[in-house]
Amino acid sequence: MPRWEPEKEWAELPIPWNELVTRWNQSRDLLEEKIRNFTIEDLAKQVPGRNYPYETLLHGTVQHAIYHSGQIAMVLSMLRSRPR
Repeated sequence: MPRWEPEKEWAELPIPWNELVTRWNQSRDLLEEKIRNFTIEDLAKQVPGRNYPYETLLHGTVQHAIYHSGQIAMVLSMLRSRPR
C-alpha cells in the first residue's frame, strides 16, 4: 500500500459534480460485482499484504461506504435547507 502523503491530498483540481457521481456509481457497481462473485469459503482467506481475512476487509469496506454516504446525505440536507 502506498504511503499516505497528506500534503498531496488536495493537490488535484476539484472534480466536477457529474463526474464525481459517475465515479461513485462505477465504484459502487464494481464493488457489488466483486461481492456477488466472492465465495463464502474465500471470506476466511487472508488479504494479501495484510494480517486479517477478507471478512474483516468486507466489514470495513461496508462501514466506510455507509459513513461517506451519511456525510453526503448530511451535506445535501444542509444545502437543501439553507435560505435562498
